[in-house]
Amino acid sequence: MLTDLRYAFRQLAKSRGFAFIAVFTLAVGIGASTAMFSTLRALVVQPFDYPQSDEIVQIWSGRDSGWPLSPADFRDLHEQTTSFENFGVYAPGTVNVGLENAQAVRGARTTAAVLPVFGIAPLRGRLFTDDDCLEGAAPVVILSYKLWQQTFGGDPALIGRTIRINGSDATVVGIMPAQFEFAAPWMRTDDCQIWQPYRFTEKERTQRDSHWLCGVARLRDGVTRGVAEAEIRAIGKKLTALYPDSNSRKEFGVNSLHYEMTKDVGKSVWMLFGAVALVLLVACANVASMLLARSAQRQGEFGVRVALGATRARLVRLALAESGALAALGATFGCLLAFGGIKALQHIAPVSAARKAAITLDGSALLFAIGACLLTALLAGIPPALAAARTSLAGVIRSDARGAVGSRSRQIMLRSLVIAQIALAFVLANGAALFSTSYFKIIEQNKTLDTDTVLTAKLHLRGDTYKEIETRVRFWKRLEETLAELPGVTSVGLTSKLPLEGGSNTSALVNDEVYDPTVQRTSVERSSVTADYFTTMGIALVRGRNLTPADDMQKGGQLGVIVNRAFVEKCWPNKDPIGQVFRANQAKDPWYTATVVGVVENVRQWSATAKVQPEMYTTPPGHWGNSVHINLRSSQSAVRLTPLLRQALAQLDRELPLEDIRTFDQVVRKSTASERAVAGLVNFFMVTALALVAVGLYGTLSYHIVQRTREIGVRLALGALGGNVLRLVLGQGLRWVALGLVIGLAGTFALTKVLKGLVYGMEGLTAPPLLLAAAVVAFAGTMAILIPAWRASKMDPLVALRID
Repeated sequence: MLTDLRYAFRQLAKSRGFAFIAVFTLAVGIGASTAMFSTLRALVVQPFDYPQSDEIVQIWSGRDSGWPLSPADFRDLHEQTTSFENFGVYAPGTVNVGLENAQAVRGARTTAAVLPVFGIAPLRGRLFTDDDCLEGAAPVVILSYKLWQQTFGGDPALIGRTIRINGSDATVVGIMPAQFEFAAPWMRTDDCQIWQPYRFTEKERTQRDSHWLCGVARLRDGVTRGVAEAEIRAIGKKLTALYPDSNSRKEFGVNSLHYEMTKDVGKSVWMLFGAVALVLLVACANVASMLLARSAQRQGEFGVRVALGATRARLVRLALAESGALAALGATFGCLLAFGGIKALQHIAPVSAARKAAITLDGSALLFAIGACLLTALLAGIPPALAAARTSLAGVIRSDARGAVGSRSRQIMLRSLVIAQIALAFVLANGAALFSTSYFKIIEQNKTLDTDTVLTAKLHLRGDTYKEIETRVRFWKRLEETLAELPGVTSVGLTSKLPLEGGSNTSALVNDEVYDPTVQRTSVERSSVTADYFTTMGIALVRGRNLTPADDMQKGGQLGVIVNRAFVEKCWPNKDPIGQVFRANQAKDPWYTATVVGVVENVRQWSATAKVQPEMYTTPPGHWGNSVHINLRSSQSAVRLTPLLRQALAQLDRELPLEDIRTFDQVVRKSTASERAVAGLVNFFMVTALALVAVGLYGTLSYHIVQRTREIGVRLALGALGGNVLRLVLGQGLRWVALGLVIGLAGTFALTKVLKGLVYGMEGLTAPPLLLAAAVVAFAGTMAILIPAWRASKMDPLVALRID
């Protein structure tokens, strides 16, 4: 075999043009598949590296919905369960770090059991203890390695010292190692950089109606997830019996951390891996067709080998050695392409920085590349090996030069390989059309928000200075007035949450509904906004009036609200919504009773593709939390307002940092990042496959014309025009394209069923994407056919007839 490999490399060195095209083709297929394998491993197969990571689970109030825990439910579960070695809860948030020029970083407040769940010891210092989580205990924090290095210069003496956190001093008690990643379902795209102990207030300890805690636990040795879930559900039934008003519809569940971290991204990554596998198959078929055509020119050589005693096994091994040599070279250069591909994937992947860093060309990826090399050597080598195995000495002697290179079986295999490539390319092109159509549909549905004239930033009021609601409200008012005076600002709107990025919701009793803990009532998104918010965001007021200070919550919980069109369509489809009243879904003493004073157009709340939910808007934002989103509208691109915004805030409080400063078209791009990445990659794979198909079709048709040179010469000598030859060759190639499209149509039906749950707005197999895909493949095929067809039409009949 080594002798055959050395001979194969010598032969390839003599045919450098052929070798370059074949190696490049395989390098593209192997490189793309290796890069996607690295992505699949980092994001889906092995998304984190904790000791016994399969024992880490998430606990929810509702198993299927990811409904978080309430403080009182967590307390009862924690006290009664015996299935967990560690069980804690945390709440993600933003932390202001530093004094002047402070920065806002992503963090989490955790109970003492949360970090031990992951099984990673701190690099320096210690983790939280139960005493750290007691109300009134001294403030302490744990830092990530990244924050320690970038903000505090990696100071080894930082443990035990105080730093400024949320306007107060806190002692650093621990620093996590560089490789530690806080895998949290609510922080998939963020890196957690700081942890604070969660300290429940007396009021929080008794709350069962409010849910904001993410539960995480590690199973005890010998306890399975099923056993733990059965215990949690049994405890949940007891809580339902004790607290029917708050717990009747809760169905506690336990899911693995792996499932929670991969359920949203897994299907898309697997689908992309399948798409790149099709590209690899096209590459193999392409090289197989080139090798098959090349083997025809070596029939004389094979005949001599047979005459000298070579067996069929020896001929097959010789053919496989050549494909193996090409695959080895393709894999080598493919790894270089994979390195560049991984860099591109790291840039576009909508995941945290830690997950992006995990997408690397490591040992696993190299092993996959070796496996892909062996597979391509086999797939690309089988057709020429079969042709070589059929070599007959008698057949070679009986054939003239023309017949020796053009057996019927070889022609059938060549056509079959080209048609298979066209079919695969059609499947990919249809997928690309579906994803591109879906992405443009998403952008169109969110075009109201997709603008660069609105600048947004998030601000968090932390610490004792802003502890009181009245203090926060006064600050928001001063901030709004200051920002409205900035040059270039046409309107200012503050809100408790941004469109497309989630928020909070409540349950409401509408019309004649009465409280019933067993019945699901209308879920209502709630946003607290200033009066100019709708003007700033470009959200049209369709009925009624805007909010005024008189709509603020009065004694007895009365307030005026604006609702969106989805609320009206769901609750008052045939009534005038203005003046309609709804109230909180509570047994007694509802915390609010709302009167509708206006109706605005819908905007999506939880993502660019999520269904629009009923929503109510109230004023002012200081009543519902410490954080606010600042929105500034300008008559021109709003990016230039960034330094003015920073200066204005510094005048009010230099210790407050801004977070996520961006224009709203960037907000939309972030919300559609996953769809854009998938559509872009599928389009790239489609273009690559089409390029390979075009090369394969061009080469095969050129070879086919060589076999028919004498026939074409006779036709021209007998008076056929160049146009006749052109139509003859075009017809031959277009028949292959048409047959490939027909076969590929069956693949698109199967693809449609697979993609139905992955493509937003997809309604089965529709004509526009199908026709677009067919047109793209047909165009690429026709362009590949035209060159050899044109050459055939310009052939000199005298030269053609002299060929023998």
